[in-house]
Amino acid sequence: MKARPWIAGPLALSAALLSACTTVGNGRMRELDAPRTAELLKPGLTSREDAERLLGRGQVLRFEPSGWESWHYLDKPGLPRFVDYLPVVGLVSSRIDTGSRELVLLFDAQGRLRKYSLLEIPPQLKTPTP
Repeated sequence: MKARPWIAGPLALSAALLSACTTVGNGRMRELDAPRTAELLKPGLTSREDAERLLGRGQVLRFEPSGWESWHYLDKPGLPRFVDYLPVVGLVSSRIDTGSRELVLLFDAQGRLRKYSLLEIPPQLKTPTP
């Protein structure tokens, strides 16, 4: 059977768009849970360079003039927002929440990790708005 390139292109694009997610960092957060995070991140020992090597660079917030920084990582798998507006598909996709995971690292002025917090928000079914 002969391939039809006019079908393959749109199908590939659709598959790429429907597999969207929001991620800050190198994507390794998907593997993290509380025990694995405690194994990788050691307050007082882990440096900014270690964190960047392990997780990539997060969104950085600097506290001047103290020199402290917080790095924020986010992993939210799911469908892109525009899918909610597609006929029929949007009726289902707009009610699906896949959950998310957020990691915040706090570094002192010397670049040492002082604290971290891993927050896991479980998936929920959204109620329709009137």
